[in-house]
Amino acid sequence: MSKTMSARVLIQKFQRPLILLVLVVVLTLLQPDAFATVSNFKSIFLAISIYGVMVSGSIFTILLGGIDLAVGAVAALSGACTVLTIIAFNYSDIGVILGILAGLLAGCFVGLMHGVIISKFRVPAFLITVATMNIVYGAAELLTGNQTINIISPASFTFVGGGQLFGIPFPIYIVALMAFLSFIILNMTVFGRQVYATGGNPVAASLSGVPVFRTTCAAYIISGFTAAAAGIVLASMNQQAISKAAQGYENDVLTAIVVGGTSLMGGEGSIQGAIFGALLVGILNNGLRLMGVSSIYHTLVKGIIIIIAVSFDFYSRNRNSGLLRTGRLRLWMARQVAILMKEEKHQP
Repeated sequence: MSKTMSARVLIQKFQRPLILLVLVVVLTLLQPDAFATVSNFKSIFLAISIYGVMVSGSIFTILLGGIDLAVGAVAALSGACTVLTIIAFNYSDIGVILGILAGLLAGCFVGLMHGVIISKFRVPAFLITVATMNIVYGAAELLTGNQTINIISPASFTFVGGGQLFGIPFPIYIVALMAFLSFIILNMTVFGRQVYATGGNPVAASLSGVPVFRTTCAAYIISGFTAAAAGIVLASMNQQAISKAAQGYENDVLTAIVVGGTSLMGGEGSIQGAIFGALLVGILNNGLRLMGVSSIYHTLVKGIIIIIAVSFDFYSRNRNSGLLRTGRLRLWMARQVAILMKEEKHQP
């Protein structure tokens, strides 16, 4: 019995690495010549770099019990702002710096608006971020004239998304940096504890002195900042800015965060789990593509994964809180009462 318990504990402790290992082994067996190669793993990490950066900030809003569905739109707007600023300054290095700052400020502004409206006016995060998603996409269309704006220079900008450092694509370093900063903030700062407290119980957090308004605003600003950073990397990677550049990325971000074990109810989750989810989604996308599965079915698979992950999350929370056991006890008691009533009716 003790061996069984210890094995169960080990499986729970290393559950995520085991899932990745099983997926890698299965895909290696299915595609032995294409999947398990250095170049393919580089392409996987490069593919997840965009929504990996987004995940590093979006997790703050999920931990609050909210959501940010405008990350794709913010990325598109940020990329457009950056590229247009670089062009306005004649493709100079100063233009690159100012362009990146303009893109990041645009993302932070949208995040601030989300935080203020959600906190002050009590608008559900889902509704406000869906609304602003359409507004921000519209703003990106106005900036670009709904045209593709190409930018193949300067080298200082194209390096951000297309350069390599020690043989590793530079966007991977950006993901690692963003994830590391998120880990530090969430686990080693007062603000990180305030995020978890607010997501766990905002009323209790407020009564305990947690500045809920500032915490919410800061969380959405961080989400906007990372979405903007992802948009800049994407514009550099594609060497162009278009109004729908990152459309659909919010699905990958949400899938990664939920699959990584972050609760949509707030207060539970980690950046390590979210990055695991991003890696899992990236490997799954890569495997489906190598097997020749149409991209149409990729969205279907992600939707199924989200449903399973959310269902498991709610089931686990209810089981840990004792609600499932309570429900079974009530059902058993109801059955016993029904049996007693039937026996009384049959008695003379």
